[in-house]
Amino acid sequence: MFGAAPGKKIAIFVDDINMPATETYGAQPPIELLRLFIDMKGLYDRDEWSWKDVEDTTLVAAAAPPGGGRSPITLRFSRHFNMFCVPNADTATLKKIFGSIVQGFLKAGF
Repeated sequence: MFGAAPGKKIAIFVDDINMPATETYGAQPPIELLRLFIDMKGLYDRDEWSWKDVEDTTLVAAAAPPGGGRSPITLRFSRHFNMFCVPNADTATLKKIFGSIVQGFLKAGF
């Protein structure tokens, strides 16, 4: 059995979850592996030929809209998540965000 220390929890963050290309039959093998992890609460160890239970672990993911190399994720996988759709930021907002980052670097003597 694997997991967090007693009384703790682990969050695994996966960015660009929809980047794996779909194969001939429409599956995305890395996503299917993560789905197995979520559905069965563990993974199969091919070296030791045994099942490894994982507890107190949450999967958090981010994705951009399909297109440009990103594939749509299957409903079998997305049903495990609460989805939040964030609209694109306007130019003024992006200038404020990145301007603040650049100013912070310049003030630090970068």
